[in-house]
Amino acid sequence: MPSIEPRPGVRDCAMKTPLKKRLWASRHFYVFIAPFFALFAVFGLYPLLFSFYLGFLQWDGLSPKQWVGLSNFENLLHDEILFASLRNTVTIGLMYIPPMFIGAFVFALLLDTAWLRFRGLFRAVFFLPVVTPMVVVAIVFGLLYGQEAGLLNYVVEKLGWERIPWVVSESWSKPSVAGLLVWRWTGYNMVLMLAGLQGISPGYYEAARIDGANAWQRLWYITLPLMRPTFVFCTIMSLIGTVYMFDEVFVLTQGGPGTSSTNFGLYLFNTSFTDFKFGYASAMAYVVALFVFLASLLVLRLRKREEGTDQ
Repeated sequence: MPSIEPRPGVRDCAMKTPLKKRLWASRHFYVFIAPFFALFAVFGLYPLLFSFYLGFLQWDGLSPKQWVGLSNFENLLHDEILFASLRNTVTIGLMYIPPMFIGAFVFALLLDTAWLRFRGLFRAVFFLPVVTPMVVVAIVFGLLYGQEAGLLNYVVEKLGWERIPWVVSESWSKPSVAGLLVWRWTGYNMVLMLAGLQGISPGYYEAARIDGANAWQRLWYITLPLMRPTFVFCTIMSLIGTVYMFDEVFVLTQGGPGTSSTNFGLYLFNTSFTDFKFGYASAMAYVVALFVFLASLLVLRLRKREEGTDQ
């Protein structure tokens, strides 16, 4: 009986074609995507590699570069201002991230309800602080936090309390920054959480209603577990944003009084463009970026472990 050999597929024929001919046949596609890779190489990859190279140099941007080896990384261990800025970063993050997440999730739940009218308008209003220019934000919060004529101190006096030195006190500067961050980024996380809620199939809730589950049980056993990927994404984005935030601190307190509200992003900027220590700033940026990367991996690992436990 004669043997029947399978006909070669399209993939097999393509693999037999020489690589040079395949590249030439697809040249039009490579031409179209070439601008992206060219811009990425010039404005993305090259600065990334050059900043890593600067971590081993001493350079102020004008004088000749001097090779210092690991001296910049060793100096990080003795930089008290760096450790103070990292402590401030963690403190501000703990102050604003929990209320921001809670507010964003509550607003997302409200906007996901079927009975609410003008949902598009409410989404735009909640997201408006994200796109508001920082100059306008500085003016508004200057009026709110003003020592003599601030709106918040006016309310505090009406309640019979003493005026609070919001941005001129070391003990109140970080809560003032945290309040601004809650106002500015709650709407952004609300949009992400609303997208996560709308990605949950209504069939789960219908089945739970048939089984007699009330609203709280549906929230606890359906909504929250299925929203974990969104929560993880928001956590990682908030972690990165807290470490490298600059605008909010700069326009509100400039890191003061003293260094009481100086976070890592502001200290990195001052080290680079005020003290002109580009090599030391590059070393600092890479070390902190490594810790942020490891923290993000830890969050993802915990998420996978929870999935394995649930299964």
